[in-house]
Amino acid sequence: MFSGNCSIPSLHSIAAGDEQFLEKLLSVSPSETSLEAVVLVMESSLRYFEHLFEDFIPGGKYSGVVDDVVVDRTRCASATNRFIESAFGFVDRLFNHSPHMRIYRREARLLIAKNHTMAWLSSKSSEERLAIVSAARASISTVRAEETHAKSLLAEAILQKSLEKEKGYNAKVALQVKKRNQAVDAISTFGFIISVNSISALLGSSSETARANALVAQIRFRERTLLQPPPEKGIYKLSNKDGSCRRTSSEETHRSHRGRSEW
Repeated sequence: MFSGNCSIPSLHSIAAGDEQFLEKLLSVSPSETSLEAVVLVMESSLRYFEHLFEDFIPGGKYSGVVDDVVVDRTRCASATNRFIESAFGFVDRLFNHSPHMRIYRREARLLIAKNHTMAWLSSKSSEERLAIVSAARASISTVRAEETHAKSLLAEAILQKSLEKEKGYNAKVALQVKKRNQAVDAISTFGFIISVNSISALLGSSSETARANALVAQIRFRERTLLQPPPEKGIYKLSNKDGSCRRTSSEETHRSHRGRSEW
């Protein structure tokens, strides 16, 4: 199987469970590569299943005696996910078949189908069926009111979420505008420099603090106002923790610009 060669001439002509089928499987002679692949797969599977079932294998929190609270919470849990997958498929079909159906009607259809309500109702006497149906019909207005209220709450929650998202976006835009204005104000002191010679002249006639401020102003103006992509990765990452860090970063940026006519 792992070598890519099938030991069975035709799987379509051999029924599963047939003696010939079993004989062919047992007579497979794997290659060294196949054995190595099996080892890798099994080791990976072991790590995967140990992580997946760590709460249930010896030493896990559910491996020994489980308290009554956990038992009560899980007493209706199915051993497989077949039922819930079937419910998902039923709901998906309702969405495709009747996309405008109200939520409470979808829920009712799902519960009736999966709980076998009609079979249960058929087992009752005619008097009991009449009483059950009458009680259900009498509660229609209440169910509709509850569904309308739930729909209103959902719409309000969606609106609130949208407003929060818009508020966050507006705050982000406002911060970008603030930083852009700060970059314009900072560069107004030194002017916009585009040549290496001009930068060298500025740095040669300035103090260390002024030199760092000048380079940072040039870089931030290009980053935040002109929105220029950096010529080198990490060139916009300057430290503001102390003066020495700023001077070091600025000097590295200055050296990276040597040899360029402009940026």
